[in-house]
Amino acid sequence: MSDAPGLAAFRAHRRLRSLRRRVRCLGSSARRAGLALLALAWASAASGADPLATVPALTGPGPYPVACSDVTQDFSRLLPGETAEVYWEGQPRDDGTPRYLTDLLVTSGGAYTQPVAVPDDRELYGPYRGGSYALSQLVCYPTRADNPRPDYVLPDGRRVPRMQRAGEAPVFADGVERWPVIAFSHGLGGSPLGSGYLDFIVQFASYGYVVVAPFHGDPRFAKVKLEGLVDVILSLVEFPKFIAMQAVRPLGLVATLDLAVAHPHWRDRVDAGRIGGFGASLGGEAMMLAGGAALTTTVGQSSKRVLIEPRLKAAVGYVPYFGQPILPAFGRDQRGVDGVVLPFLAIGGGADLVAPLSEIEDAMVRLGSTRQLVVLDGTEHGLDPKDAPDIFTWSITFLDGQVKGDPVARAAYARMATVEGGGGDRSVYDYSAPSAPAGTERTVIEYRNASLDHYFLTAEPDEAAMLDAGVVVPGWTRTGMAFKASLRGTGQGLPACRFFGTPGVGPSSHFYTVDVPECAKVRADPFWTFEELAFAVEPAGVGVCAEGRVPVTRLYNNGKNNQANHRYLTSRSETTKMTDEGWMVEGPVFCALP
Repeated sequence: MSDAPGLAAFRAHRRLRSLRRRVRCLGSSARRAGLALLALAWASAASGADPLATVPALTGPGPYPVACSDVTQDFSRLLPGETAEVYWEGQPRDDGTPRYLTDLLVTSGGAYTQPVAVPDDRELYGPYRGGSYALSQLVCYPTRADNPRPDYVLPDGRRVPRMQRAGEAPVFADGVERWPVIAFSHGLGGSPLGSGYLDFIVQFASYGYVVVAPFHGDPRFAKVKLEGLVDVILSLVEFPKFIAMQAVRPLGLVATLDLAVAHPHWRDRVDAGRIGGFGASLGGEAMMLAGGAALTTTVGQSSKRVLIEPRLKAAVGYVPYFGQPILPAFGRDQRGVDGVVLPFLAIGGGADLVAPLSEIEDAMVRLGSTRQLVVLDGTEHGLDPKDAPDIFTWSITFLDGQVKGDPVARAAYARMATVEGGGGDRSVYDYSAPSAPAGTERTVIEYRNASLDHYFLTAEPDEAAMLDAGVVVPGWTRTGMAFKASLRGTGQGLPACRFFGTPGVGPSSHFYTVDVPECAKVRADPFWTFEELAFAVEPAGVGVCAEGRVPVTRLYNNGKNNQANHRYLTSRSETTKMTDEGWMVEGPVFCALP
């Protein structure tokens, strides 16, 4: 538009409203005359699969050797028939006598054990409200190859690598002043030293993260299993304790992060502004709760927020337990996830009956930011070694982009659909929100008018604010989709021509293109009126974007309801949804900033 963006939008949409009835009455030939040109011009732009959608698998440890914190234990304290695992997991004896890692630790206060206060909230914490409990932690981190500390051998022969002993400070790898952090939450009844979990913690640390992992000790709060529908029903017998067990987990994660950013061993070497999370099974639920989701607190499926941890920038849930259909984790229909903006990657098992995909998907579609559901075909509940390459490739790419702030990783994740040579992984639901704009960058926001069933883009903050207010131009709401471009005139990318259907003859719709010949053709078409150069973005070339950029695909509604409209999407699943509704894919047209 040649006018100021807000005023111009007002005028265009005022024409849209006043002419709506007249436009709908136009003959289809007049409405489609300008559209035929667009279909022809972009018929050759449609391309096949993104060549960067398949990513090579991460099959081994990362570039850093790993060391871990002190968990020295006196295994002679084990009674006949006992194993160390029951202490790590917090399993009480048959007579109710409590057991926890602290009973085995050689050094009092070892494993960074600290008290965690429980708020005085009966609804969430039941019989444990107003009290406190002990929480121990394992910390693993990148170290130097010449770190001379010996491994610590566990009773089953597994090893805690280059373990610190009592009072020793960590020995970090050279070359990095402050390291990003991963809060690691194990599954129900597990522990950081449990089989599989320790390997995962060490692997994450080898990719350049300080991994902090609490020993949740779930059985100290409720003796439950969640291995099927019957177990869920049995959990109702002691429902207040079951709810409390889930609610204290995010409390423990917050306490663990507090320790990581405040303890003298870590505070000067971790980056409090770059914290992510990884949770397995019930640990995945704990991550969502830490992001602000509301936990189911009644059999009637009421829900209540536990907390929100603003330091958590993104989280991964592996086979995340989001409840069962009869008892969702986040309230009725997973409504407790509404309003949560924590970027979240869910990796579900295609054959998982404990954490069913239906409940995961119901929660994921409610998230308000970056969200993706990846399914591992044939995978049941638990940590399966065969899935490790898929899990780590998805998780590291995601966390490197969202937590480390690596723009190339962020773009790679946005384009990922599967891992090469993996175990049958597939992305079934995806959206990668752009990072916050800086300098001359701008977020291009998508809106939808439900009554018109039309979509609209704007990169102008004033215009977006006007549409959000819904007073001057009512009826437009954000879809939650966006991509990132640059200001026009900055020399970054090509300017996008913005057109609006000529009032009285053209469609009541906007159209955008950075293709110079197409812009000239549409500008000469009497059915379209040129408004302005809206934003700048790189062209997709022959349907392909370079590494470090995110393809934006244009879709056309095939003249639905005798009104042309286009969408510009970075989401594969949303594109599939629109094609199922009869929209036509015209191909990648922009290459957006990640």
